Amino acid sequence: MMTRRTRLIRRILRWLGQITIRLLTRTTITGREHLETPGPVIYAGNHASTFDALFLLTMLPFETALVGPGDFKLLWPANWVIEHVGLILTRRGSVDRDSLKQMLDVLKGGGRLALFPEGGTWEKPIDDVKSGATYLSHATGAPIVPMGFGGTYQVWREIARLRRPRVTVRIGPPLPPVTVPAERARRQDALQAAAVDLMWHIYDLLPPETRAHYDRMARLQFSGRLLIDSSQVALPDVSLDALAELVSKPNLFSPLVKNARLPVKPFLRPRQFFPAHEMRTAACALLDAFSTGDFAGYLEYRLGEDKADEVRAALRAITGVMDEAERVGAKASFQPAVREMMPVGRS
Repeated sequence: MMTRRTRLIRRILRWLGQITIRLLTRTTITGREHLETPGPVIYAGNHASTFDALFLLTMLPFETALVGPGDFKLLWPANWVIEHVGLILTRRGSVDRDSLKQMLDVLKGGGRLALFPEGGTWEKPIDDVKSGATYLSHATGAPIVPMGFGGTYQVWREIARLRRPRVTVRIGPPLPPVTVPAERARRQDALQAAAVDLMWHIYDLLPPETRAHYDRMARLQFSGRLLIDSSQVALPDVSLDALAELVSKPNLFSPLVKNARLPVKPFLRPRQFFPAHEMRTAACALLDAFSTGDFAGYLEYRLGEDKADEVRAALRAITGVMDEAERVGAKASFQPAVREMMPVGRS
């Protein structure tokens, strides 16, 4: 339950958020009537920017419980907002039973809950989704109101350039509560299939340019290579492709740079050669971050276990090669490449 102080802060931030949206963007909102769906109800939208969260705060019924990230500290002012608006914080990348219980309690008490089924803003296709929303719907009998946020990817950059970007919010009619087979062995697959189906309902609410963004994410293939300006150093014999994907996606890599403040400059400037010790320092910093602390589980949650293992193997191989490169005074450059495959039809 929100305290008196939390309620006051939320009201002030709702007002400021509405002003921000009105002055800095050209936003069109349709389907507002579906926001009045009585509880228990889950509001679920796509998530390509922290700007999406601003819409949840400003549009939804005031008492709606909002779910937010609790794994690593966000930047100001987002970190201050998270601390003061009464969010349910969940540690992504781990089984957070406490936050799950809070969400279930809200819905079982007839309340409203808002979350992003994708789990975060990193670049991904529309069907790269977690099953949390569908599990909550199945467990509590809550319908799901789908919300499509269009034009929000990298929208803060456009706002900083005073371009007043066009943003759309389309709210669809509530979908019936999720039902799954009683057999435990089939339940998780059914919940995941329902989560993918939910995202396709949201996809249908998006404008063409935002659909194209998600479609493009499904077609991208990444490759990486390490260049060393000395023939005396053998190149690593492991795949660098998953590492290339990590460093090539702005929203995916940014928290490691801006939030964790890791010394990863060699991975941010792919055409530049760096002394071997700087490359090794960058690779070691990433390995350490993914092993303990706030970013443990970061890769698995966002890229899956297989790619997480590939990233770690690539970083370990780079650190090993850099020892030899430093011995001979060589410099190195990590060079990611992105290739877009031919479009495929929606299944």
